[in-house]
Amino acid sequence: RGWRVVNLTRENVVVAVGALVAVVLQVAVAPNVAIFAAQPNFLLAYVLTVAIANPLGAGPVLPFALGLLFDLLGTGPVGGMALLFTLASLAASRAFAVLDNDTLFMPLAILVAASFAVEMLYGILLVALGSPVGLADAFFYRALPCALYDCVVALVLYPLVVRLVSGAAQDRGPRTPRLR
Repeated sequence: RGWRVVNLTRENVVVAVGALVAVVLQVAVAPNVAIFAAQPNFLLAYVLTVAIANPLGAGPVLPFALGLLFDLLGTGPVGGMALLFTLASLAASRAFAVLDNDTLFMPLAILVAASFAVEMLYGILLVALGSPVGLADAFFYRALPCALYDCVVALVLYPLVVRLVSGAAQDRGPRTPRLR
């Protein structure tokens, strides 16, 4: 009685397949394109683009699961990125639902702000938990370069995710913003 049946719509399948692709990119590609200590976070970029592409349907399960997987694959504290992914996804989806004006600027601004906030808060978390680097080093050598990398990945992913997620949704029209 208490079990909830998962709604396997085409949109949910597309999001799940995209998550698997993001995991493969994170494991196979990210370490190979690292510049010094900065590497892209494909999982964060994917979570944020999905939250913005479908702001009313973004839930906490995908961000939490991908954040926990990121934590288990890395060397940081387990649960840190899971919490930050979930909070950033919630904030980005709500911000986009309120600020959407059918231009490309708002989703990109939200992507940049959310990815920078997650990387900065994760750097602060690492310093607070006893990382041997200082706060300035965590900011300049980890958070800022990783956030820039994440933004580039998110900017590349956004049009693709919007097209796939809105193309998979049968009940609403395409969510392609106008370029002004």
